[in-house]
Amino acid sequence: MPGGTRGNSARAVLPSWHSGSQGFPGRFLRNKRPHDVFHLTENSKGFLELVQDGWFLEACQSISRLEEEGQNCGAQYEAVARSMWQVVQQALDGTGPSQELEQKLRAVLATVEWTQDQHERRKASAPQDGGVATWAGQLNKLLRNDAETQVPTLGPKDQLDLYLEKLDKAVRQGLGSPRASRLGTCLWEVYRMYFHEVLLGRLSELTQSCGADLKSCQVLYTWGKTNLFEQPGRETLAKACRTSWEPVVGHLLDPLMFVTWMSQMQQMLVGLIQEELRKHLDRVLFYDLKKWAQCSHPTFLDVFQLLEEGMNAAHPMGLPISSQVQGMVLETFSDFLKSYQQKAVGFIQQNAVAGAFPELHVLANCCILRETWQELTQKRDPLVDLGPCVQGTIHDIEDHSRDHPLPRVRALCQSLLRDHFGQKNKGLVGALQFPWQGLEGCPTVHSTATYELSPRPLHLFVLLGEQRTMRRLHMVVFGEYVVALATHLKMLEPRRWEGLQHQVQTDTRALHNIFTKHRDLSLAHPKEPIMEIFQSTENKNKETVDDWLASFRDRFPGYVSTQDQPRSSVDLEEIKVYRRSCCRCC
Repeated sequence: MPGGTRGNSARAVLPSWHSGSQGFPGRFLRNKRPHDVFHLTENSKGFLELVQDGWFLEACQSISRLEEEGQNCGAQYEAVARSMWQVVQQALDGTGPSQELEQKLRAVLATVEWTQDQHERRKASAPQDGGVATWAGQLNKLLRNDAETQVPTLGPKDQLDLYLEKLDKAVRQGLGSPRASRLGTCLWEVYRMYFHEVLLGRLSELTQSCGADLKSCQVLYTWGKTNLFEQPGRETLAKACRTSWEPVVGHLLDPLMFVTWMSQMQQMLVGLIQEELRKHLDRVLFYDLKKWAQCSHPTFLDVFQLLEEGMNAAHPMGLPISSQVQGMVLETFSDFLKSYQQKAVGFIQQNAVAGAFPELHVLANCCILRETWQELTQKRDPLVDLGPCVQGTIHDIEDHSRDHPLPRVRALCQSLLRDHFGQKNKGLVGALQFPWQGLEGCPTVHSTATYELSPRPLHLFVLLGEQRTMRRLHMVVFGEYVVALATHLKMLEPRRWEGLQHQVQTDTRALHNIFTKHRDLSLAHPKEPIMEIFQSTENKNKETVDDWLASFRDRFPGYVSTQDQPRSSVDLEEIKVYRRSCCRCC
């Protein structure tokens, strides 16, 4: 019977796996007793008959004695090897299993094992056997070459989706049940290992060929997830759109072989999506800083759309990559805010010229950014809690933007009010028009379009930011006016106070008009609290002014400091520029 020594049935053999990529799963389960050596006798079959009938082990044992006697047996061993490899190739190419083929395959494995034992027993280089010591490697090579042939390579003109269909077909043909039954358990496990390695190599080559092409990487990752790791019942875009690669080949493959590759694909995809997102955000920031005065459309409105597109790019690919991309997008937005925080400082300083208010543009952007963050996190559970960091960064940008124009306005007010009452200048409010003119020229604040960031319209948030800014500006203007009036009254004789009433009435009426125009109703009627100083029936003196000022400070906290109002350290040359601009506006 082929496949073992006479008197012994063919031994069942199983591979003992090892980590080497080239070695045959070399040691098989073997009988503990030494091998019997078969010698040709008068009643034995001839050598060629043994080889032709698949008695490979017996054939090798029959020539062992001749080899020990010093004869060159290379030709005989070569004949055995040639016949064995024909049997293996027949199993790879055949159409179905047969008992005779199965017996011959067992004989091949037993013979390869025997030659390895012989080589180890002699503790020397391979005998003069025509390469018997390398038979395990030759069998490996034969199986691997077949796997290489079965799995196609990507041609220069092949389209990715069509090539992936070829891979599906190759898996079904290479690992289908007919092949498994022909090769037998032992050889099948070896062949399956090589097939997996070859397929993994093809996928790694595809990863390199896709490079920085995000769309191709998405297609490749979706294919791998669907065909290597898809679980029953899980719906994916790839499953919904699958055309010709039915059925799923995942049950023929071992997912553990491809875990590392899938992890690398995930990292690559997240990196590519992040790179694309950062590129678009940098472009938005560039146009916002350079074209802010000319753009009728707030460029930062595009930020929300870009972030959403980044998240949506991974959504069809399912978990876990969609959650990774979601976390990446939120972190990228946080990094974008930090970058904008630094650039906004320089932007405000460079554009804070007379008649311009870049601070208000930044505040309008902050309204958009805060709403963007709320919308991003409303329906998602971030992997990392970036809320405090994001909100803190936006808050810092807003604080700087609100505080920055105040010294400019304060310096201008102090400069204009220094001789205002003595000269009975009636053009004060006209000279103070530049902050509001700057507002009126800010398209992001006064745009009539209602850009929607669901569920609340953006212009409401911009309006709230404008109102907070206007209130602080009005507090500075109004407070400086009150302090200047009190200072001037202390310098006048009480009998001359009445001469200022008409001028103060004119000023307060103009202030009332400009406050209400810009929707600051906290001091809609500034006339009454100011005119109270003239309506006092008590003795008019410095103490009266102090009491009036203290009362005003208590009623309107924040307008008048408890200490003497400090003079601004703004450069005198900048104040001159303000004055010249104001004169042109009067």
